[in-house]
Amino acid sequence: MIRVLFVVAICLSFTVHAATTGLDKVIVVVNDEPIMLSEYRIRHQREQLRASEKVRSDLSGINPDILEALIDERLQAQAAFAQGITVSEQEVDQILSTMAAQNQLSLQQLFEELDGLGISPAEFRYSLAEQQLVRKVVDIAVNSRVTVSEQEVDYHLQAHKDIYARNEAYEISHLLMSVADKSETEVKEIENTIKEIRRSLISGQSFEEVVKNYSDGENIEEGGYLGWLREGQLPELFVDALRKSSAGGYSDVLKSANGFHILKLHGKDGDLEIVTQQLLRHILIQPLRRNLTDEEAIEELTDIKQELMQGADFSRLARLNSDDPTSAPEGGLLGWINPGEIAPRIEQLSNTLELNQVSDPVRSRFGYHLIEVLDRREKDITHDLVRKDAETEVFKRKAAELYKIWFDRLRDGAHIEYIAEIADR
Repeated sequence: MIRVLFVVAICLSFTVHAATTGLDKVIVVVNDEPIMLSEYRIRHQREQLRASEKVRSDLSGINPDILEALIDERLQAQAAFAQGITVSEQEVDQILSTMAAQNQLSLQQLFEELDGLGISPAEFRYSLAEQQLVRKVVDIAVNSRVTVSEQEVDYHLQAHKDIYARNEAYEISHLLMSVADKSETEVKEIENTIKEIRRSLISGQSFEEVVKNYSDGENIEEGGYLGWLREGQLPELFVDALRKSSAGGYSDVLKSANGFHILKLHGKDGDLEIVTQQLLRHILIQPLRRNLTDEEAIEELTDIKQELMQGADFSRLARLNSDDPTSAPEGGLLGWINPGEIAPRIEQLSNTLELNQVSDPVRSRFGYHLIEVLDRREKDITHDLVRKDAETEVFKRKAAELYKIWFDRLRDGAHIEYIAEIADR
């Protein structure tokens, strides 16, 4: 059984099914374009696949949820056409190849599986094209207009502490310089002193010695050592600082109502995510954008690599040649990349490269690339992942709100005619 996740309806082109069989008929007209019974049946079969072991509905009737999904997708595809959005044969080929690979099938095996479900290759290609149209128009009309600020992420994390809480523990020592009963002038002097102390710690002075000479906190004789403490045992001010600190390092000077603090982080434990990050840059050639064949794109990148081997500057050639509008102005720099953040083929290749080695041309869904790894490092990205999860949730919420506004306007302006025979669906 195919493990393909069908995201949208198996819909055909707007005219192909006008008269597929003598039994076919129009069931809905959407802005003068028909949705055929055959389209509904193919979509129904897909829903049956997804239902798996669930109770399956009778194909003899019309399921209103499936029908409305077909109508919604047709409206969005029409909006895509109206904006001049198209899907090329090459894009559909790429989607098919990816889908077959994900299911560990050849293209022929994929089509045989589909044929067993009563779906022809032509029908499936049309469905993928319409699916891609919908994705593109939603990206342009909705997703590209959504932004999420750091402040919004902070508010979301604060409002959902229970969801994003991680069972982390920190081994720490603590220096406190109290400001209780101090004048404004004295507070300023203490602040200047502790800033100078932090500079001395960074230069190598003993934390234990500084604590014994200056701290008003606990465990002075033990150098301010507090041992292992969970996040729930620490003030949020300390937690925020410790999340950003590396083992063996010091926090910034922290100010609270009690005074000024410096934390020394000896170690972390708990739900930590340590990964190897790679600092990458690339040059991208997109054949479709330049009206090139794949062979011509590869040849162009091969020529660029030859220039690099002869001493040409990567940044200059990226600015001149790369089709990536984001990284090209930065000399092709992609920044520090975590595992799973780039296309699998690119990641697999980059893992095999030596530092400062330029790859041969490699293909991804974006086009063809030359890849260079500038550096690698081990990084605790636990905090980054938490913020990324929160950012994703905020994005989804804002995108859903904007999508509803956009689609409601689309549907309100549409002419939808349900054929009499199923009007009482």
